[in-house]
Amino acid sequence: MTDPLVQYCELCAKDILQGWKGWPHKDPIPLLPRIYCDKCKKCGSSAVLENNRITCFNHHGAYSTGLPDYWLLVVDDGLTKWGKPYYGACNCPQCDGEAILSEMNSPNGEHELKCNCGTCGVQEASGD
Repeated sequence: MTDPLVQYCELCAKDILQGWKGWPHKDPIPLLPRIYCDKCKKCGSSAVLENNRITCFNHHGAYSTGLPDYWLLVVDDGLTKWGKPYYGACNCPQCDGEAILSEMNSPNGEHELKCNCGTCGVQEASGD
């Protein structure tokens, strides 16, 4: 099975992604404007950012004791070690609004999917 492909507006997404700093599966990742009919409804751009180009980066500060200080969402990092924050699109199981399905891979081999809703927060994905 291949991962679902979701196309976001690259211009809008890069600005939004730069503003996120947190912990995957604790702090909801932001909803990004999608490309429909070859353009973004928000800005009109046709520049596409595919969901599989977005990854998590664990930032360690100068005085880090081992755990990251926080995580960032980055584009074209090339590493998917920790999973895919924008694995796919879903509907929130609580409010039924548009949400993001994210994947997290742990060093111990565990794999989990979560639903990220801007209103309801991070929740278990149905079927997880």
